[in-house]
Amino acid sequence: MNGVSEVFATVIMTGVLLALLSIVLGYSYLTGFGNVYRAEYIYYRQVLLNMATNMYYVLNGGDYVVTYPKSTMALGYRQSGYVRVYVNSSTSPVLELPCYSVTAASYSTYTQSSRYLYGNGSLVVDDPRLLPSVREFYENGSARIELDTCRLYASVQATFDRLGSFYYFNVVVVVLNPVLAPGRGFAEVYASSSSTYWYSNVYNLTVVVKSPALSSPATLGPRDIYSQYTGGPVTVSLTVVNVTVVMG
Repeated sequence: MNGVSEVFATVIMTGVLLALLSIVLGYSYLTGFGNVYRAEYIYYRQVLLNMATNMYYVLNGGDYVVTYPKSTMALGYRQSGYVRVYVNSSTSPVLELPCYSVTAASYSTYTQSSRYLYGNGSLVVDDPRLLPSVREFYENGSARIELDTCRLYASVQATFDRLGSFYYFNVVVVVLNPVLAPGRGFAEVYASSSSTYWYSNVYNLTVVVKSPALSSPATLGPRDIYSQYTGGPVTVSLTVVNVTVVMG
């Protein structure tokens, strides 16, 4: 009987050791790959942050290139909103621009609730360096990082004389044009073209913006663009800069 008991004890002990070993190996596997996934996520987050911080350089004629490794993540894009401009009594927009976002997503890591890593949620900025923003959020079971430029940069000049007030609105919108080029292993960002549209004697300016962070469009008037606007005719210079983002 002692021999049989020893055999059962050995079998039980072996089973316990194997179970513990499988748990340890499974934990090591998960934590090891978890660290890899987290490292990849942080790397791609930095890639998009670098694109945002170098956008001002790109808008001034520069070319920005950033490399990234092949991994479980990749850069992609989506059409995430639009900018529509209405002048005076127009019922159709005189100008309609798409808003594209450059994105990266990980289904193997988790992030906190939505937050801005660069820039903010303002739809009108007074510094061209704040035209891009980078947002981190959780959506559809994945941690996501998103770069977008769906906002207006505005500088305003106002003159006053005995005839009244006159305003000159200089507005800039950056439109990202993502291009997929698989196999390159790097992304290139450059300004590909720009166009300027002029509108004079504008008494009613309306800009509708649907940005990625908004659940519904926002409507902007002259006072949203320039808080000191007191009424009167406006001359609008609207410059659209197309920025190509080649991802491979």
